[in-house]
Amino acid sequence: MEPGREFEGRRALVTGAAAGIGRGIAYRLARAGAQVACLDVNEKALAETVAGIAAEKGRALSLVADVSSETATKRAVDDAVAAMGGLDVLVNNAGIVILQRFDETPIEDWDRTFAINLRAMFLMARAALPALRRSGAGAIVNIASIAAYRYTVPHVPYATAKAGVVAFTRDLAVELAPDRIRVNAVAPGPIATEMLGKLTAEELGRAGKHYLLGRLGKPEDIAEAVAFLASERASYVTGVTLPVTGGAELASRPVRSEDR
Repeated sequence: MEPGREFEGRRALVTGAAAGIGRGIAYRLARAGAQVACLDVNEKALAETVAGIAAEKGRALSLVADVSSETATKRAVDDAVAAMGGLDVLVNNAGIVILQRFDETPIEDWDRTFAINLRAMFLMARAALPALRRSGAGAIVNIASIAAYRYTVPHVPYATAKAGVVAFTRDLAVELAPDRIRVNAVAPGPIATEMLGKLTAEELGRAGKHYLLGRLGKPEDIAEAVAFLASERASYVTGVTLPVTGGAELASRPVRSEDR
């Protein structure tokens, strides 16, 4: 196997693959040789992800589905398994965040946040389980958040759901270990994606100066962590949530005069 092709012959499904972290993960796995089923509700942006992988001579297919729907997720997983001939890696990345104070949060926003950020992981993992068992070396990687561990901004439903992802990951790892399916999670810190809102590149750059490494994270930073946890390099790792935060939970970095 040529260097960097550690996923050759492996089949992966990535949710929320139309943009941001999900797109970065799909690209990373495809570049390492995986055949990648890219799932999202945004058909147009999803087509761009698949076309981008194809342009790099990678293999990808598009699955348009609402991850909060039991029927849609079951159909999407079945279609992916049929098209690829199996499934070895499931990456549960799809998520939303709504910034607002708790006392201004309608129940509809609470329910929608949990449906996409936590319920969807249950649905996807359950639908994928038969194929992952057949793999013999299956891996699930869930995307949690630094918000599961510390207060960041006002988004109580998001933080609560992401804390649930950590517990979901831990307990599912115990139950699926006899099936040789490893279950891990990545907890991103501040990442420069559309989820941060409509900040300009200059504003994002200034914001990053306050973190220990002097920058915001990139989708590629999370994709590297996911690739590690999904690979045989992590064959003795299960049930953990790996912080990829740039040290954001440790301290703030003083902004120096040369940073201004």
